Amino acid sequence: MARLAVFVDGGYVAALCNRQFRQLRVRPDIEKLSGRVRQVVGGATPEPVDVVRAYYYTCSPFQHDPPTADDRNRTAGYRRFVESLTHLPRFQVREGHLRFDGFREDGRPIFTQKQVDLLLGLDAALMAGRQVVTHIALIAGDGDFVPVIDVVKREGVSVWLVHGPRSTYAYDLWLAADERHEIDDAFMRDIARASR
Repeated sequence: MARLAVFVDGGYVAALCNRQFRQLRVRPDIEKLSGRVRQVVGGATPEPVDVVRAYYYTCSPFQHDPPTADDRNRTAGYRRFVESLTHLPRFQVREGHLRFDGFREDGRPIFTQKQVDLLLGLDAALMAGRQVVTHIALIAGDGDFVPVIDVVKREGVSVWLVHGPRSTYAYDLWLAADERHEIDDAFMRDIARASR
């Protein structure tokens, strides 16, 4: 049996939804996303595929000091979301932190996620090195993950890159992967959260 780990860069998925697929008005269901990735890998793998673990990498929203009412509401929604993921079987949420880096010319704040890429890289390398998995699927677009892919491949693990349209990922990341699958409108509709 093929053993798959799914690594989701939450910031990348949010950016895809907000920029590339805004017209669909889709909020992704992360459990469906993991299942859909399993189907993609399974469609190209001769043996059955088991998801050993799925990781979701994120960081809590920025809060002013003291927090505003909007800050508290955003953080409460974020905490509910994270808690819902921790209740899913074989899911783990890994959190970095958000750093405030000043303001853009139009007055909008600039925030940078910190430690998220490092956490993802360490988790992927450890799973590959311990031979826990035969495949990993990376849902991301940052070229900083190329060294991670190289390490994982040296351990004999097949690497899938699940990515958005061309403008949303680093080309060297795409080249480094063994297999690739593009997230398109149909994929996004498949992973949409059910309406409440």
